Amino acid sequence: MDKDEQLRDSLQKNGFHGKSGFWHSKAYHRFFEGYAEVNIPTKNGKGAQIKRIYIGDYYRQELTKSRRVVFRILFAVLFLFITYLFISSAIIPLKSNTTWYVVLPQAGSILFLAWAFIALCSYLPSGRDLTIDGYRSSSLALKKATLGVAIGLGLSAIVTLVFMGLNQSNQMMAELLCAGRYLLGGFLALSINRIENRTKYVIIPSEHRPPENGAEIN
Repeated sequence: MDKDEQLRDSLQKNGFHGKSGFWHSKAYHRFFEGYAEVNIPTKNGKGAQIKRIYIGDYYRQELTKSRRVVFRILFAVLFLFITYLFISSAIIPLKSNTTWYVVLPQAGSILFLAWAFIALCSYLPSGRDLTIDGYRSSSLALKKATLGVAIGLGLSAIVTLVFMGLNQSNQMMAELLCAGRYLLGGFLALSINRIENRTKYVIIPSEHRPPENGAEIN
């Protein structure tokens, strides 16, 4: 079983939902996946307090501290440049930028860029060891979002070239430069995706074990 399969298998097995007697949303369980919940009666005997302890696996990049810093700086710089390439092309008052089949992949690119930004906000300050939710919201989200950005910008470049072939324009060079910027931005987004895909993670079992019901967690 390779590293990716181990990670997928661990993500599926390590979920722990405490039997608190209360209904929780799916988002709640995803956020606290890997945590054990114990109900501790309050001192006045009215109600109970939930205490949590992380018992799931941790995910650690097989990188030195300096390489972790370099990768984060690289990803941040590339993302800013990708965003610049997209905005600087999409805001130009060209006929292609007002045509529906060009605007559609542009809109998709905006959504994926927003997702990539959120993923980076989680990825950049993340510590050495990631919980299940931390790994999912940083590394996994970044890979999915940057792949979406790459596809969206690649399609934007293609449909811009299609527009040029179907329409006569006195701004052909500007249209061509836009397509080139979209293509470059898509390539850089794919580069982030490939780098993170090739980054190895090791699974570190938690030292904690599920507590018995009613046991207080210190």
